[in-house]
Amino acid sequence: MKVTLLDYTGNGHPDKDHAINLLIFTKQTRLTMEPGLLEKIAKWPGDQKYKELQYMANTIPSSWEFVDYTFLIEGVTRAFTHQFVRSRQFSFAQQTMRVLDVSTGPGWDYATGPSIDEKSGLRANYHATMKYVADAYKWLIRDGAKVEDARGVLPTNILTNIVGKCNMRTLVELVRKRSSPRTQDEYRLVLDAMKASVRQVHPWIDLFINREVDQVIADLQKCLDGSLDQGLSFTYHNDMTKLLDQLRAQI
Repeated sequence: MKVTLLDYTGNGHPDKDHAINLLIFTKQTRLTMEPGLLEKIAKWPGDQKYKELQYMANTIPSSWEFVDYTFLIEGVTRAFTHQFVRSRQFSFAQQTMRVLDVSTGPGWDYATGPSIDEKSGLRANYHATMKYVADAYKWLIRDGAKVEDARGVLPTNILTNIVGKCNMRTLVELVRKRSSPRTQDEYRLVLDAMKASVRQVHPWIDLFINREVDQVIADLQKCLDGSLDQGLSFTYHNDMTKLLDQLRAQI
């Protein structure tokens, strides 16, 4: 899996703080809108801008929508992208299997889940099944099936590429809501890579992502996970984890 930040607000702008200035400007216009306000904010000292960002990270997030990010996400499963595209405020462009014969060139690759990969018997069965699917796909196309029909046999863990564009508010809310330990490993890995790529250009993003309440919830989750060893029922643990997820999503 690989995540590349293709574009972002401020990319190529002569002022490295352009995104910060824009965030503060769109927040300030709730109180005043005057000619040259953006230019005035650009001249603020760094500590004043940082203090304003700290305030903005804990107030109404509507101004966060003026900063955008575009990601190229490569080598992820269709199972992941089926979940990822539920993010309604993203724009997506995904590699097609309707007209692209994925058996050409190097063919297609797939992911193997950890519970399968760690056991030799399951792993052998899984890979044998994938080989049969690959052969069946080629046979169908060779014998006259359209690519769009032959793709029906392809597995959900086939690897794909997808481009996703969102604003900062959407990114922050997605990271917060998908930080639960119940989130699929692949999803968490992608989000971690997305965060890392954004931090390289906007290191202040942590002010918006890392809330004290999230750490409190994480600490509670650790205590809850530890209590499983003390005889806590799985059903009770699962119910409590769902409540923590709901709390995280609503704050």
